[in-house]
Amino acid sequence: MEGINIWSGSDMGIGAALTNPTELAFRKGNIKKRYPVVFRDVNFPDAEAAYQKHKSRDLQESIEIMTEIIVCKLQQHPRLFEEITKRGGVEWLKRCRHIVGVRNSRWEGYGLESNFILCLVFAYQLCSE
Repeated sequence: MEGINIWSGSDMGIGAALTNPTELAFRKGNIKKRYPVVFRDVNFPDAEAAYQKHKSRDLQESIEIMTEIIVCKLQQHPRLFEEITKRGGVEWLKRCRHIVGVRNSRWEGYGLESNFILCLVFAYQLCSE
């Protein structure tokens, strides 16, 4: 299956649901359901709020935190995990991109060149074990 752009502005529900700022995607009308996340025993409205609270200036540490948050999201919203699986799992994620228009973003890119897609792949693999 062809990859998609995973971001809050995606007109494909799964693209907007897999991004971190799902509250923004919800307000934009791109998803009809909210995706709150419990991370480290704290309730957050979405994965983006959890990340903003715990992010680091260190890229490797940020990737680890982002992956941990996405694992929680996929476990707490198993439909998202199932949708990734249905589309081809890791191979499908590798064909996706995360382009949101933020200059010099450490997260944007195509496939595994995107640190965000990389975190999605890591999280999906951890949830598959």
